[in-house]
Amino acid sequence: MSASSALQKVIIAALLADSGVAQAVGNRVFDRAPKGVRYPYVSLGPSSFFPERRDCMTARVETVQLDVWARNNERRQPCKAICDAVEAALDMADLSLEDPYGLGRFELRLSRVLDDPDGITTHGVMQFEAEVTY
Repeated sequence: MSASSALQKVIIAALLADSGVAQAVGNRVFDRAPKGVRYPYVSLGPSSFFPERRDCMTARVETVQLDVWARNNERRQPCKAICDAVEAALDMADLSLEDPYGLGRFELRLSRVLDDPDGITTHGVMQFEAEVTY
């Protein structure tokens, strides 16, 4: 399993285990949302990393985007509330990756809420930064 896959696995597990996220989206947390999925939900977005070479270990700093999707043609608040629940579940969380990987830190770096062009969907974009060692 790659470092990125190990990180993705633990992110999804942490979101599914969190009561605040469950209250907001149920079990609708996906790597890639299936067609016709019911709103609201959380899905993984793009990720990227850069290597960080050290004398004593190999590491990477990985940015992972989580996308929050909600529908309410009058308000952005439902999407913002889900973003808050995701932040509470993940920001600075003590997550354990499968061997041989370790997690030095996991921090929210950006959260923004956008109106989708369809006029009823609100899209939360959350970017987390992780330091993964191996």
